[in-house]
Amino acid sequence: MQIEKIRPAVEEKLKDMGFELFDMRFFQAGTRSILRITIDRQGGVTIADCEHVSNEISIVIDVENWTTHPYTLEVSSPGIDRQLKTERDFNRIKGRFVVVHMREGVDGKKTLAGEVAVCEDGKLSLKVENTIFEIPLSDIYSGKEEIRFK
Repeated sequence: MQIEKIRPAVEEKLKDMGFELFDMRFFQAGTRSILRITIDRQGGVTIADCEHVSNEISIVIDVENWTTHPYTLEVSSPGIDRQLKTERDFNRIKGRFVVVHMREGVDGKKTLAGEVAVCEDGKLSLKVENTIFEIPLSDIYSGKEEIRFK
């Protein structure tokens, strides 16, 4: 099944509803086929939002006549431990702390924890203590916000 066939219609509907498409996957789980759509928006996503989006997206998928095979539609939020991948992801949490794991690394370090200064032009500026590290997004294979309690 090609989810790319329905991605534009799903993204457009989500945008009209005030959400953005964070991720979309179609996969097998045992004998079941699952279409998992992960949504996000500024301020977060509630369970009621997921239910509403699920109902609306079901209609879009039916209109697009995407598949004749049975599947389960799951709509969820990326959650607090979401992977940070794009400039938009990092800029959304500017000023907060993250942990990034890198392929090549910086100054011999392949893992850094610090405060997001800015992310632009394909590079993350990460403040670690009093030093700013410029990390190419292409080098980051895993990034997550580090939750700190006062």
